[in-house]
Amino acid sequence: MKEQELIKGTLEEYRRIYKDCESVFSEFSKVCKLSDAEYWTLLLIREGVCNQKEICNQLFMSKQTVNYACKQLIKKGLVRLETYENNLKEKKIFLTASGAQYAEKYIDNILNAEERVWSILNEKERIMLINLTKKYNDLMRKELKSFILSENL
Repeated sequence: MKEQELIKGTLEEYRRIYKDCESVFSEFSKVCKLSDAEYWTLLLIREGVCNQKEICNQLFMSKQTVNYACKQLIKKGLVRLETYENNLKEKKIFLTASGAQYAEKYIDNILNAEERVWSILNEKERIMLINLTKKYNDLMRKELKSFILSENL
């Protein structure tokens, strides 16, 4: 306990908590027998996102990662692809019948758990968490841009 008190408010503690949060969501993936990328991709498809570009944008994942996750979900029989009528290059992603059952069993239950946890926080805490996380991310992006410019990357 003494060690915990010594690191309160430090960057190291924030990193540890951030990684812990990631590991909690990674446990969700394991429960679903999916990789992290497959889990998040399936979650977005369940929520109605139906193309890889939008999944990439929402998850901040590379096109290759999302494409591989989709291929794995297709192999598992959870999703299927359909081409757009006016654009044969792009494909829409849909849950299969077994994918819908799978998502209902795993994804929906996990989303409901997340909603229950979120509702335990009061409105002020939720807004504070969102605002501080956004501020931290925006400041880190600004620092990254400065670094890239200074290194001519």
